Amino acid sequence: MAVEQSSTPRHTERTANRLGRSLTFERTIVHVVGTLAVLAGALTLLVGSGVLGVYRADRPVLDPLLERWIRDNPRLSLTAVAVLGVLLVLLGLWWLIHALRPENRPDIHIGGGTAGTTSLTGTAFTDAVRTDAREVSGVTRARVRTTGTAENPGLRMVLSLQHGTDVRQVWEELDEKVLSRAREALRVETLPTVVRLNLDSSPAQRVR
Repeated sequence: MAVEQSSTPRHTERTANRLGRSLTFERTIVHVVGTLAVLAGALTLLVGSGVLGVYRADRPVLDPLLERWIRDNPRLSLTAVAVLGVLLVLLGLWWLIHALRPENRPDIHIGGGTAGTTSLTGTAFTDAVRTDAREVSGVTRARVRTTGTAENPGLRMVLSLQHGTDVRQVWEELDEKVLSRAREALRVETLPTVVRLNLDSSPAQRVR
């Protein structure tokens, strides 16, 4: 069983935008393609049913003038289709790479202003947080990673809990002993964090 929750519930949407990979582009493309497909399907149904005129419903799908032009210019037509196919393949590959790209794991900048900025590697910071998280009651394993940006970092944590662990106590200790120390180390008042709890199932009982 797994439970995932943000440690800053009052800013859930903003936290999700900062901690999670932005899917705005992918969602926009899907919405646009879906909308165009629905409109094309609705238009086809209207034309085929004769709502826009019986003559339009009886016409072939491919316009006769376009069909004649294709027959008169076969080489140009094949070239145009090949170019369009290559462009679609390249667009699909680019989209796939964009969607599967590794999520950013930034280092962290501390301080700023006249005093200057101190950089802390993300690995060193997550190792310290992971060590603290393992001290929480009932936690058997912990995985921690940074996300967001160097100036506005966040955390993503995955904690494995023993069977029967008090989840409420885990949340309290996590905020008091782990996240509070992380905020102090980074000199920030808030540290957006998404925590996923993996609850181990109860051990199987042998029947004799």
